[in-house]
Amino acid sequence: MNPSLLVSTHWNDETGESEIISNLVIKNCEKIIQYLAPNFLQELELSILLVSDSQMKTINGERRGKEKTTDVLSFPLYSEFPQVPVQILGEVVISMDTCRQQSIEIGHSVIDEFYRLLVHGILHLFGYDHETNEKDAKLMRQMEDECLDLVFTT
Repeated sequence: MNPSLLVSTHWNDETGESEIISNLVIKNCEKIIQYLAPNFLQELELSILLVSDSQMKTINGERRGKEKTTDVLSFPLYSEFPQVPVQILGEVVISMDTCRQQSIEIGHSVIDEFYRLLVHGILHLFGYDHETNEKDAKLMRQMEDECLDLVFTT
């Protein structure tokens, strides 16, 4: 927990139709990042990009060589070593088309799904990985729950 950390969040909604309230997202990102960040950090920068499925497919193809859409991508720049106090955390890209579709399939709101994807992306920026083994997957699910509690219960 790093409550004194200064968090700068850059918001870019390429969809132009998002029901997501950017000012609230920025405040919630600050809570989440302060919760996750180690104490040596003084300032951290995050970029969030909301796109359509077709834009996500292009980004996924260009950046990862996968010619398909996905729900969320994370492009980390953060490094815990050396302990540089001012860093760029990275970028989280969310497909709002997929977000809406998954919210219907799962049976919760678009906002709930958006925050689930955002937290998932931010955790990847901090180095959490659910694809390495079951222990890491369990830890990441636990951290997702803790971060979502910050958003929805405070």
